[in-house]
Amino acid sequence: MAKKNIQLTAAAHNNDTVVLLAVDWPAGVKIEGCLGFAITRIAKDGKRSVIETKLPFEGQDDNSDWKSQPSTVWPIQRKWHLDFSGKKGETYTYEIQAMGGEPGNLKPMKGLVATTEAVTLTTKVDETFDCGFTRGILSTQWLARYIGTLPDGTPDFQKIIDALEDYDNPNNVIRKHLMANAPEMLMAPIKECVEDGGKVYAALYELSANQLVDFLLKHLKYFSLILGNTGQDDFTNAPARKALHEAGADIQDRMIGPWGIAHNKSQVKVDKDENPTDVTTGSTNWTNTGLGCQSNMVTRIRNAQVAANFLDYWKRMKADGSEQSLEFRRRNAKGYDPVVLPDGTIIETYFQPSMDDKVKGKGLDVPLSPWLIRVKELMEGAKDVLCGEVFYPGSPSVIHWMAEIWDNRPDLYAFMTVSSFDALRGVKAKRRKGRPPVFTLATGREEQFANFITELLKLPEAHAITHGKIIVIDPFGEKPVVIFGSDNLGAKASYGNDENGVIVIGNKALAQYVFVNMFDINKHFQSRAAARASKYRKQTVGWTGKLAASDAWQDNWIDGYKAKEARLLATGVWDGSGLVDHPNNRSVYVIPLPKKKFPPKPAGIIDGAAADGTPAATPATNTVEGEVAPIADNPQPGPAGSGEQQ
Repeated sequence: MAKKNIQLTAAAHNNDTVVLLAVDWPAGVKIEGCLGFAITRIAKDGKRSVIETKLPFEGQDDNSDWKSQPSTVWPIQRKWHLDFSGKKGETYTYEIQAMGGEPGNLKPMKGLVATTEAVTLTTKVDETFDCGFTRGILSTQWLARYIGTLPDGTPDFQKIIDALEDYDNPNNVIRKHLMANAPEMLMAPIKECVEDGGKVYAALYELSANQLVDFLLKHLKYFSLILGNTGQDDFTNAPARKALHEAGADIQDRMIGPWGIAHNKSQVKVDKDENPTDVTTGSTNWTNTGLGCQSNMVTRIRNAQVAANFLDYWKRMKADGSEQSLEFRRRNAKGYDPVVLPDGTIIETYFQPSMDDKVKGKGLDVPLSPWLIRVKELMEGAKDVLCGEVFYPGSPSVIHWMAEIWDNRPDLYAFMTVSSFDALRGVKAKRRKGRPPVFTLATGREEQFANFITELLKLPEAHAITHGKIIVIDPFGEKPVVIFGSDNLGAKASYGNDENGVIVIGNKALAQYVFVNMFDINKHFQSRAAARASKYRKQTVGWTGKLAASDAWQDNWIDGYKAKEARLLATGVWDGSGLVDHPNNRSVYVIPLPKKKFPPKPAGIIDGAAADGTPAATPATNTVEGEVAPIADNPQPGPAGSGEQQ
């Protein structure tokens, strides 16, 4: 029987599409007879919906059809859960109930229930910030099953490609799920101009998504656009560029040379009197891939001074043509004063390029821009939590600083999700028994396991998977920090690219919104990376793919790292005490050096550099995203005993 003095603590954290739920109870205590938790979502009108799950108990029939059962039948056997099934704009509380009994006949355990605070699935964080995320992770069971396979067994990619194009279809489940609220957020500033007579000043790197191109062509009078090039032949942007010019749009072509790219994704809105009101920025390129096949962030900042900083940068870009002149660079390096909001929130804005040289030098010991100096300083100042998501930042970058901080701070709660296998080459970090790796590589399930079928990772011609450029620091603390924008968070971008970067200090609501996204993405790929590592090590994962038929599932959650993580999520308090390194623990290569040399990088890598800091080669056209050549984010199988789990 459960001990009478056990009290459950529960919490809910959300962003625009996901709710992260957590439950906890006193450390070192096992809830005798508890086979997991049932979760009930309660809407504002009182309507109750039991969260459904897919995993049967050991000893029960397989769920090869991937059907759902309520969590009162197939409970959740861990201390946290991610709910993706809520509706936009709805407000929910959640009831988390411990379940006892036996498989096939579960019963609520009296007194072991907790209810969370209310959360609302909305892009509106507060009066200053709107924030949304794409759901463009293709390596999911539902999508693999939804699209099916061709006669040769390969995934039916064309179903995804067709769905991404079909923006007028209200029943387009694939597109709606993958793109979430991102398209509407990107179109909102210009839509508002139609009503209030304002105008938008946009700077874009890639523009090919048919919905957004069609939208611009219908609203020519409401925007001025600086459009970058995607390689020497401008394959991605050429059709939209031609159509906009022919339609008479106010468009300036910013055709950057082989040293860099015009990498912004920003829109400054002004009112009818040309006064800046807000800016929309983030990592989302205006392509179907950016919207539907990557994890990306869109943020709108409703502050006149922040918008004015972006507008000043936009006007200086326009005057600069395509030169990235020394004058332009040095003004970027000078920066702008921080903006302090009435509630104490601080917003810092940075723009690139800001170095005198157009090409970064060799090695890790190169001069850093004011932006990266600040980013590194804030990361090193993390008190309890440091996490993030990156694509392919080159070197040196936040990846190297994360490794250094991890090695020196075993007490820190830290993780980073990385899109590119190449991004981790040459990076060393400590392995810690009983803890996940600090770096998780984006990958999918490569073979069938239990009731899980093989997943796809990305479309055949696509590149980035995790495309965000995000760092979150101490989201539950007194001084939370969120770092985001278009900048890839590596030195290369500061020398050769047009970029924007934003730092927000002191806004807990925004920090927790973004943390939910970081946690969601990391846990998704962490499980797949573990399966991949086990495959190449030729080891079993130690899990059957089904629920434990006894309360033994709790053994890994009573004490140790998992218990500490759950307590952080349920209470906002991180206790890193006791997390120490063995005296002989040394850093090792995150990606072990192979016996055979990796193939050389092709000429198209332009957003990063080799692990030793060697500058990338002259950029070639990239037919999808333009940021890296195909191999750069295409995870390659390592030798047996390697893998991404460190």
